[in-house]
Amino acid sequence: MRLKNLLLYILSLSIFFNGCSSHQDVISVSETHLYNNNYGLNPNPEVDEIIQNEVVAMNEPYQSSRELTTEPPKLEEGTFLAEDYVQKPPVITYKYKFDKKFYKEAIWKSESSF
Repeated sequence: MRLKNLLLYILSLSIFFNGCSSHQDVISVSETHLYNNNYGLNPNPEVDEIIQNEVVAMNEPYQSSRELTTEPPKLEEGTFLAEDYVQKPPVITYKYKFDKKFYKEAIWKSESSF
């Protein structure tokens, strides 16, 4: 029995090493196909020109038509600034439980209640 197990063990090891170390011919190799270096896209000269112009514009140095100054810009006539706007305070009205009239000032705030 022991000899049988030893032979079975040696046979399985030989099959394992023979299968792992054998050199087989490669049937096919999968390579990326670039479709004529266009990656399957249809050629479009207009889009190519737009992309080329964008690349050229990115590589050009930035040129500003304005001069840098610390002075505020000159305002056109009729220009509205937020700092010129003064918001009116909200009108708060009071109504008491059994009164139909609204009051601009609370009764308890008025001088006549003292």
